[in-house]
Amino acid sequence: MNSYNCIADDVRLGEGVNLSKFINLYGCAIGDGTKIGAFVEIQKNAAVGKNCKISSHSFLCEGVEIEDNVFIGHGVMFINDRYPRATNPDGSMQTEADWKVEHTRICKGASIGSGATILSSVTVGEGAIVGAGSTVTRDVPAHAIVAGNPARMTRRMKAAENDANAPIPFLDLITPHVEMEQELVTAFRHCLQTASFVGGSPVAEFEKSFAEFCQTSESVAVNSGTDALRFALMAVGVGPGDVVVTVPNTFIATTEAISQAGALPEFVDVDERTCNLSAEALESYLAVQCTRDANGRVVSLRSGRPVKAVVPVHLYGQMADMDAILALADRFGLTVVEDACQAHGAEYFSAERGTWMRAGSMGAAAAFSFYPGKNLGALGEGGAATTNDAAIAKTMRLLRDHGQAKKYYHDIEGYNGRLDAMQCAFLSAKLPRLEGWNALRRERAAKYSALLEEGGAMVLPYEPANCRGVFHLYVVRVPERDAMIEHLKQAGISTGIHYPIPLHLQKAYAHMGYGKGSFPVTEKAAAEILSLPMFPQLTSGQQARVAREIHAFFAPGDMCDQLDFAAVGRSAVKV
Repeated sequence: MNSYNCIADDVRLGEGVNLSKFINLYGCAIGDGTKIGAFVEIQKNAAVGKNCKISSHSFLCEGVEIEDNVFIGHGVMFINDRYPRATNPDGSMQTEADWKVEHTRICKGASIGSGATILSSVTVGEGAIVGAGSTVTRDVPAHAIVAGNPARMTRRMKAAENDANAPIPFLDLITPHVEMEQELVTAFRHCLQTASFVGGSPVAEFEKSFAEFCQTSESVAVNSGTDALRFALMAVGVGPGDVVVTVPNTFIATTEAISQAGALPEFVDVDERTCNLSAEALESYLAVQCTRDANGRVVSLRSGRPVKAVVPVHLYGQMADMDAILALADRFGLTVVEDACQAHGAEYFSAERGTWMRAGSMGAAAAFSFYPGKNLGALGEGGAATTNDAAIAKTMRLLRDHGQAKKYYHDIEGYNGRLDAMQCAFLSAKLPRLEGWNALRRERAAKYSALLEEGGAMVLPYEPANCRGVFHLYVVRVPERDAMIEHLKQAGISTGIHYPIPLHLQKAYAHMGYGKGSFPVTEKAAAEILSLPMFPQLTSGQQARVAREIHAFFAPGDMCDQLDFAAVGRSAVKV
């Protein structure tokens, strides 16, 4: 102890500790190289790691643990008792024995801004930043930036800001939800405080907003994308005994919806470049594999059933060739129902109508999924069907709610397919951000295409000039796919396959009699497709690393090490 500082004999000071004046330390441990500013108090059973900076006027109470390389700003206060009191219930003054010390930990490399207050039983994660003046009431994730009272996440730091070698996820569902935490909690509280759980204004408001987004007059919220497609098919008149034509390169929900509507799915092949339904293959199917009965209906020679509808799947976030498909449907008397479950906001320039049109607005009806990983995702299951036909919308509303025109009055036998109000409230909070998220996905896709430069064995996504995809997925084709997946995995890069086994070769559809070679384009694509990491928060550094590893796979130890990926700035998606 000296004339300026009060440092008890039981304080453990490491080597090179720098102490300012007017400091009070007792029963604590201070690591090597740490600097303590003026008017700081650190109590017993508190510990400060190596190379930390504790700025002036800060107070570290008993039970606080500061790991290495932590910055504590001026006037930071720690609290170690959640419910402090001056007196006991009997009126006696509380003593040290009456206090419950609750521990707080500030992890390695974190920074706490000036004037912040850290409540008890809190962990501030590695590399996190707490804004000046914030009140931290709960744990802060690693590499998060929080601010406010109470402190809320503003964003996560990019990989380049914390660890350039951190694993690259295939999809990041944490960051956008943490960034929107306040809005989502507000939406939840509204439902909680108004008992809006099933139906009501949250559902009606979301349906209105989503219809406007899709440029349709009607939107019907349901509990999944599968039900959205099933109800849409039923509402346009598809039923038992009918055939619905679609593609084998899709998730099984497409064909489940057809089967559950009572119809039989039959397949046509996809376009080599887009992997969407091929209009040429559809025309060949209708002209060669079908005939017309005495009533003029198109009948499948394969099954002997009438062909009622066609379901183009807007795969990976890009619309199918709708003008050509709609023209064929008109020629053969079919109804078109869009599977837009991956295409929220995708656009197609219709030469027939002379304008850009949104996914979900061109067929008689359309289905969307709000599964959490979609471009617009709920916090659970969810879906919606869109249409410009009020009668179709009315039928879909009956189907989703036990056929009720009003409570306990059942016009038809329906289903329990409602989307709950809370999910609609969450979706309404997210919908205003969807345009921006989609724009970021397009930017990321353009960046990938510039970095990867199609050539050799890799085939990049193809986007026709009359399409504006929203890149739910960024899918390349690689003959040595399994080896590529393993190479990227070893480099800490996650990937996906959408979809490895075409539907016509799935065990569930063995009874349909299709075999290998039935749809050669789909089968070839299924053996080569590889989905790279794609989400709006994907960074340029992460993309450069993905591209660098892909080039290394094709040319190990070759020119890839000399490529300046950061300098690549092309903006056009490969077409």
